[in-house]
Amino acid sequence: MSHDTPPLVVAHRTTMGHSPENTLAGIRRAAELGCDGVEIDVRLCADGVPVLIHDELLDRTTNATGRIADTSLSELERIDAGVGERIPTLRQALQEIAGDMILMCELKVSEGDDIAALTRAVLADIADADALSWTWFWSFDSSTVIELARIAPRGRRIAHLCLAPTPDIWQMVDDHRLDGVSMHGMGLSAQDVEACRSRGLASFVWTVNEPRDITRCVELGVSGIVGDMPERIQAAIAGLR
Repeated sequence: MSHDTPPLVVAHRTTMGHSPENTLAGIRRAAELGCDGVEIDVRLCADGVPVLIHDELLDRTTNATGRIADTSLSELERIDAGVGERIPTLRQALQEIAGDMILMCELKVSEGDDIAALTRAVLADIADADALSWTWFWSFDSSTVIELARIAPRGRRIAHLCLAPTPDIWQMVDDHRLDGVSMHGMGLSAQDVEACRSRGLASFVWTVNEPRDITRCVELGVSGIVGDMPERIQAAIAGLR
């Protein structure tokens, strides 16, 4: 390995390679596999409660249809998110993790969503669970990243999600004192990893599932690797020791 500290092993969408994505079962599976962290996607339901779901629509991952933003929490409790699992609230996910793993909390927004409401609600749940010290916040949406940086308390950790960092993203990192960048593993360059290192930033990569690609990311010295099958990441790290 190129660097002394191995990357964090992070289960993508709560171990979606083994369990229904964004579910409590997926969180438990990540813990069973000995992952360092677990990544989740968070949106607001109709009641303004942060819940775990990747898509704007319920259609792909549940037995229901329609927009998550138009669905109440009581309705969500009756929806199957895979083999009897329910769509959990962020509060439930925080209780399940309980600081035993690092949480990578991705804030998902669609056109017309209230970014301020989402960030406030997520940060309130994190504060209530005393989870700030073991949580990373990130988003592809620059406005959401900026809002997080504006209102999150001291000690927060924020990364910008991207395919690859652009000059605008590097400027945003500097202007808003972000803590990391999360890049697509397939387009990862040694220069981008070194740029993070020189700025004192964490360098994460997503979603890396093929052993050859995982090994390359480990060799480049990234801070953390997000994957659907975290045992492959663990194997690649062990193989390079």
